[in-house]
Amino acid sequence: MKRFATLLLLLPSAFVAANETPQDLQDAFMAGVILNDADAIAACYTDDAVNFTLDQMMGVGPESARASWGGFFEAYEVEKAQLSETHLEVHGDTAIAWGLFLIIATPRDGGDPVEFRGRYMDIARNIDGRWLYVADHASMPLPSTD
Repeated sequence: MKRFATLLLLLPSAFVAANETPQDLQDAFMAGVILNDADAIAACYTDDAVNFTLDQMMGVGPESARASWGGFFEAYEVEKAQLSETHLEVHGDTAIAWGLFLIIATPRDGGDPVEFRGRYMDIARNIDGRWLYVADHASMPLPSTD
């Protein structure tokens, strides 16, 4: 039920085709994660956007984001996704966002839910009235050696 309620809160922003604000863009991205929708996530990037995802050193453009998230969604069903410690600054036609993320997802081949905790930093630009990511970096801390 919580997932459904969260989804209802994000859906209006997810379908703002213009991503009229940087917050609309972030909301659309998070709705794509919650919906397990790699196409919705890919729609958040410029054609030359650089993205540093958790499964590759570096990718470029929507296709890279689609492939990365598509692979994740093939392996896991997202149950919960949220941001915390969020910061968003807008400077003219450029926006910088950073913070922490939590994704709880269940392996599609069975098993207990897995928590993915990490950090992100994004740069978005207003291009012809639509905010899109031009750079996106997600990372997770290395496991402790203790």
